[in-house]
Amino acid sequence: MKATILTRMIHSRGFSLGVTLAVLVCACLYYFSGFYLPITGNRGLAFPSANVWLPNPTADFVAGLAGSAATALIMVLLNKIYNVLRSYTYLYIALFAAMQLATADLLTQFYTGTVLAVIVPLCQMFLFPCFRAPMLTRHVFVIFLLLSLFTATQYCFALFIPVFLIGLGQMRIFNVRSVLAALMGAITPWWLMLGFGFVEPHDISLPQFASIFSEIGSEDTLVLLVTIGITVFAMLLCYVLNLLKTIAYNARARAINGSFTLTALFTIAAACIDYRNILSYVPLLNYCAAMEITHYFSTHKGEKSFIPVFILLAAYAAIFVCQIVI
Repeated sequence: MKATILTRMIHSRGFSLGVTLAVLVCACLYYFSGFYLPITGNRGLAFPSANVWLPNPTADFVAGLAGSAATALIMVLLNKIYNVLRSYTYLYIALFAAMQLATADLLTQFYTGTVLAVIVPLCQMFLFPCFRAPMLTRHVFVIFLLLSLFTATQYCFALFIPVFLIGLGQMRIFNVRSVLAALMGAITPWWLMLGFGFVEPHDISLPQFASIFSEIGSEDTLVLLVTIGITVFAMLLCYVLNLLKTIAYNARARAINGSFTLTALFTIAAACIDYRNILSYVPLLNYCAAMEITHYFSTHKGEKSFIPVFILLAAYAAIFVCQIVI
């Protein structure tokens, strides 16, 4: 009986709220104790990258938390509007919050990764209504406008343009009309910035490609890689276990799940290939992992399914404690 109650509890709104509040308290303690390590350098192509937008440390801290909250809100909207997880659950909020806390340095500041983890899910919000609706070219235009606009602040946004081009095919709207809308969306920000003089041609420059690993110690590097390794392993394991379930879904549900899978796999690949800029992909990776892991546990609500969830949350909590102790 207790096992059933605990399993039901981990999917409840109250449990996710409790975990989120605990993470918020830990983040505040971490920041105000002076443990956090600010990200330095400018990787912008035409405008400064997000880590230098807010020179005031307190504003930067608040904005970092607000960015994570915005990602969590989009996750809630995606599940409510498109029934992505096909079940009543808020577990993804608790998992995302715990994953963010495990990389507390990134949670407690506003930088490119914070923005990327808002923009990509927001683009998915615009993409999913387009399933077999080729007339919604305005949605396609907005998706590529956002990705192109933020590419001016860091190149990693441009890497997700192919993901959403493939997404047009997943939504069954890959045709001349949608491709033209995507092209116009990608061109428009640069056309306006250059046309109105916000950016001069000589202002566009290659980003600084200094490796992040040259700025953090070996202990921090090890903690980061272990955290990412746990997240990727849990996400890929749940993806494999979800395959038999997703095959039985209808075409629309399979397309939406395919979009999440493509985004997750591409994020892993981008983090590995662009390893010098790996921090920019961590919050988005956490978003993808939280959704994929929750997808599994929302469709496999066995009596003792709460045990692996508690183990995973405990692992992230232990990683956070290690960062304070080390």
